[in-house]
Amino acid sequence: MAGLAGVSVRTLHHYDVIAVEPSTVMRGQRPADAAPCVAAAAESLPFADQSFDVAMAVSTVHHWGDPIAGLREMRRVARRVVVLTFDTDEPGWQDRFWLTRDYLPEFTAVLADFPSLADMVDAIGARAEPVPIPWDCADGLFEAYWRRPAAYLEDHVRRAMSVWTRVGPEVEQRAVRSLSDDLGSGRWAERNGGLSGLDATDLGLRLLVA
Repeated sequence: MAGLAGVSVRTLHHYDVIAVEPSTVMRGQRPADAAPCVAAAAESLPFADQSFDVAMAVSTVHHWGDPIAGLREMRRVARRVVVLTFDTDEPGWQDRFWLTRDYLPEFTAVLADFPSLADMVDAIGARAEPVPIPWDCADGLFEAYWRRPAAYLEDHVRRAMSVWTRVGPEVEQRAVRSLSDDLGSGRWAERNGGLSGLDATDLGLRLLVA
């Protein structure tokens, strides 16, 4: 569950961080100088109540078996909780992003059982803030290249995004071929020409702060 961590603050410039990761493979890939990592899942954190100043989860909630239980565990072990997640409450949310709208409708099924933003907010008593994505976002998340569509044709770019693994190789290759054809023919530009004038856009990312 990459992205879940507990943080204890000693001073303004020093933090004690403990990461949580259930995957043996992912734990084995951590750099030698990375923060200590505990083998556990979000839904059952092996920490006492209020053990941390902050618990943080970044783009990971959609991987959890029970997101609401995991969020409540974060609230239990930390005095503050920060979560970067995704909003599926808005009708037609699937159409916010051209990649899922035109090339990867299977993305809807990936989040079929995802809890509503309202339920996640209620679970930890949070406020939700939109997180616009800048056009030159360097994070590598799924929506990062919304104004740079050719990036999605690059295998190394897609390998950093779990969505492609979830939909499977056949769907991935179909989407890539279709996008490549549309970029070559100019059809993508005809559909999405208005994006070129935007510095940032809201594609459904939300920051929950409790």
